[in-house]
Amino acid sequence: MAARPHGRPPLASPHLGIGEVRDGRVDPRVLDDRTGLFVAQLAVPSAVRLGGGDEVVLWDVGTGSLAEVTSGTVRQRGPLRLWDAVEDAVLAWQAAGSPDQTAFGLTVTPGRQYVWLGDPDGPSWNLPA
Repeated sequence: MAARPHGRPPLASPHLGIGEVRDGRVDPRVLDDRTGLFVAQLAVPSAVRLGGGDEVVLWDVGTGSLAEVTSGTVRQRGPLRLWDAVEDAVLAWQAAGSPDQTAFGLTVTPGRQYVWLGDPDGPSWNLPA
């Protein structure tokens, strides 16, 4: 018997406009780039992206962490600073010349699995087990 197709269960709506505000270091439109989005997902693998262009919301449903980003402004709340992690990853990628995804590698050991940029000793991001 074939499995019944179904979508994910509905999510509660995030509460926007709450949290600490600061200036942004990275334009949210970087997530419109295929590799920029890949790098951001490495930094915050449990986050869902809502929106696009110069208005992005990252939401981690499990922890309730939220980042609202517009060009120049970041508002974050919750235990994970989602946009901080994205900015750190994107800035490392940009410092390496913003290479495409062929510049990334994967290493899996008994104790760790991670994606690296350039070489295994370069910038890296742990993958969830």
